[in-house]
Amino acid sequence: MGKRQIIIKPQEATTKLVGEEVNIETTELRVWHGYVTSINQNELKFRDTRQKIHTLKMSDVRRIFAERVTEY
Repeated sequence: MGKRQIIIKPQEATTKLVGEEVNIETTELRVWHGYVTSINQNELKFRDTRQKIHTLKMSDVRRIFAERVTEY
């Protein structure tokens, strides 16, 4: 099995991402890592590995990176 990295633009992000492990790149070129807890048109909330909840405005999100397991 392999993994494939999926790049999601903020306007394409849906509630299907809730619970997924992601990397989030901001417009300031900072990268955050965590699990999405909620998402809507205005903001994205995620929990980092220290269990702290962070909230980012969708206008500050440049790209979201997620991984998908593939059969090859």
